[in-house]
Amino acid sequence: MRTAEELSRIEEARQVQAFASIAPESIRVAGGIACFAAPGSWCNVVIGIGLAGPVKAEELDQIEAFYEGRGVPIRMELSPYVDPGLLSMLAARKFVLTRFENLLARELPADEDPVAGAALPAGIVVRKVSPGEEVRFIEVSSSGFRPEGEPMSEADLEVSLRQMQNPRSICVMAWAGDQAVGAGSAEVRGEVAALFGTSVLPAWRRRGIQQALIRARLAEARARGATVATIGSLPGEPTERNVQRVGFRVVCTRVHLERA
Repeated sequence: MRTAEELSRIEEARQVQAFASIAPESIRVAGGIACFAAPGSWCNVVIGIGLAGPVKAEELDQIEAFYEGRGVPIRMELSPYVDPGLLSMLAARKFVLTRFENLLARELPADEDPVAGAALPAGIVVRKVSPGEEVRFIEVSSSGFRPEGEPMSEADLEVSLRQMQNPRSICVMAWAGDQAVGAGSAEVRGEVAALFGTSVLPAWRRRGIQQALIRARLAEARARGATVATIGSLPGEPTERNVQRVGFRVVCTRVHLERA
């Protein structure tokens, strides 16, 4: 069984590699990566810094210049295992805490079938995304992360399509007849599979669809050789409760910081 710190570091390394493959613009800095797509994009984020040792003031200067030159706030997601000196440096630079995020993980034993014995909700079919369904998938999977009725920006659509086209990606949708009612993504890099981007349309919630989407991705990830799965969730959110029902446990709490 891996320790919480090992699981956290594995996931941070995966995120750095994943963002490097999809961000239109990025710089490698302080052991991590700073990314940019467009103003307001979810891709504008600093990931993985401070885990390889102390961060230099010049490296933070580089991050600040990268974002200030693009006119967007600086958003950072930090592991609890960063070098302790980084926190005081960021406080001195007026970064503020915006939220906490729990990282959950579970092992994927080779002899386990994540979907065995788990009945699908009545009338629901869960399957991988077919060619031509990409935009619909993105619309559904992102629906829970933006105000109802608000369209996705062109920049975020482009980044999401790039993410889907990555051969490491797993994209599944839940269907009720010919209506897509839920969707979720995963990525397998080496031994780790990360689940993310899961949404169920409001009228179809509380029917077990999210858990069916979780199990489908775990089964595909295990088939691809993953031995551990991770997922991030705000503390106490339905996602956290759903993944705990299928064996995930909280391994650490990450912090999100921002400076305008």
